[in-house]
Amino acid sequence: MTERAGRRGWMLALGVLVIVGALGVAIAMWTAGTNREADNVAGFARAPVGCDTTLDFESTGTFLLYVETTGRFGELAGACDVPPQYDRNADDVPVVEVTLRDPDGDVIDLDESSAVDYDIDGFVGTSIGEVQIESEGDHVLTVAPVGGDTFAVAVGRPPDQGVVLLRGGALAAAIGGLLLGGLLLVLGSRRPPVTPAPAAPWTPDGGGWPSSPPGFPVPPPTTGATGPAGPPITPRPPSSPSAPPAAPTPQGLPPSPWGPPPAQ
Repeated sequence: MTERAGRRGWMLALGVLVIVGALGVAIAMWTAGTNREADNVAGFARAPVGCDTTLDFESTGTFLLYVETTGRFGELAGACDVPPQYDRNADDVPVVEVTLRDPDGDVIDLDESSAVDYDIDGFVGTSIGEVQIESEGDHVLTVAPVGGDTFAVAVGRPPDQGVVLLRGGALAAAIGGLLLGGLLLVLGSRRPPVTPAPAAPWTPDGGGWPSSPPGFPVPPPTTGATGPAGPPITPRPPSSPSAPPAAPTPQGLPPSPWGPPPAQ
């Protein structure tokens, strides 16, 4: 019994640890996904309006172009002198004319793309198209002047790149931990079945076995007769005792005092 109780306690403790650990891992992965999205957006290359900005692409592939209404510039490569921050109404997304040239000076076509928005860590933007970068190195992005409040054109990958994987892992860790921990808690909380005590054998009251099965009426008392009943037997009247015949007395012997008196 002690060993079984110790095993149940071990399962309960392990179940709690599994649930707490899984939830901790899930929260950490979800937070890492949020940070990953913020890092992706913060790492975009940005070009101010009315300038030729040099962008150094370290990898090839598909990149999105965004009109970023709120944000801040990092280090700019080019002859642009603009305020370090900008904040334009997010509902007032201007129509811009952009030109991107590869290291050879050739213009790269801007293709349409599905709308991608982001609003994270002080950056707000909306995609306006995508470009296919086929060679690494310096590219020049030109943004034609547009009236109104300042804004920037940002270039980068989708903001949620790698985020879905981290958040999916967080959900899987949470669900798996809850299921496994819950199973351990259920197994640990189960009590062993109680074995009933064996029933005592039945004995009749007063000892001995009954003369008839239980539930049957008790038979009436008997008179001792074994045959069929008949008319009552009338006893005969007692007869007077008669003297027993005298025993013969041998010749020459006096009569016995214990014998009957001689007949008169």
